[in-house]
Amino acid sequence: MTENTGGQPQRPYEHQQPIQINNHIVVVNQKSMLLAYVLWFFLGQLGIHKFYLGQVVAGVVYLALGVVGWATTFILIGWVPLGVLWILLIIDIFTIPGTVQRINQRGTTRYMA
Repeated sequence: MTENTGGQPQRPYEHQQPIQINNHIVVVNQKSMLLAYVLWFFLGQLGIHKFYLGQVVAGVVYLALGVVGWATTFILIGWVPLGVLWILLIIDIFTIPGTVQRINQRGTTRYMA
């Protein structure tokens, strides 16, 4: 722990959780739900929030739907992939908390066993 100028102890790595294993300390990166929602809001149509959460295949699908959709809107067919993408993004509003929790639990239980 480090101490900031206000005398309050401060964790050096906010989203990392140290775990002691056989006299060794393993630092597990925790995913932030707030960051996942910020990425979803600003870069969701590119699937960046999926890449952040480690769901690479889903990220590539979102990226392909977004690029193909926006590239073909001038011939009106692009609205179909964009509609699918927007439905998936609406579903993500409700699934991001569970996904972040599952990823964080999986990271800590992997080393606790």
